[in-house]
Amino acid sequence: MIDALTSKRTVLVVILTAASVILISGSREWVSGSVEDAVLGASALHGAGSDIAPGALAAALVGLASAVAAATSGRVVRVAAACSALMAAVLGATVIISVLVDPGGALGKLAAAGTGRSGALATHGQAGSWAWVAFAAMLVMGLGALGALVGGPRWHGLSSRYEAGEPAAERASDWDRLSHGEDPTAEH
Repeated sequence: MIDALTSKRTVLVVILTAASVILISGSREWVSGSVEDAVLGASALHGAGSDIAPGALAAALVGLASAVAAATSGRVVRVAAACSALMAAVLGATVIISVLVDPGGALGKLAAAGTGRSGALATHGQAGSWAWVAFAAMLVMGLGALGALVGGPRWHGLSSRYEAGEPAAERASDWDRLSHGEDPTAEH
């Protein structure tokens, strides 16, 4: 069971799907509420995920890049990439939690920026379902990263069909010849 959950394919599908959901949620409404301000008047406000929590979307992009790196590289880079994906998930979840805990504060910053002010305006806000979806997807991305850490040492890198046309020994010798100032392509 553990082997199936930590296989390269499963981990990639989990992380890529979760990160995609987070990115899609960025264009949806995360927070709605109202503000009563001298400049804005009494008005309803809506905040999309990309406006309210851009750090969460950045974390999803890091998770995507880390998953690709983990799937296509050697053991050392694979572990570093899995750690990177895990840290991105933790940081992204932290950003989303801050929005869920204080949706009015997140909306207040958006309202202040809309009027050209710094800081935040006093607003009443409520987190919408897309913020919760993004949070759940961030947790799933973190679980995928843990799967990469556990299962990654058993994964293989890309197969030799992705390598250049010559055997590895010949490629290494070409690099050695370049280092000595020779042109390995002159003979071909």
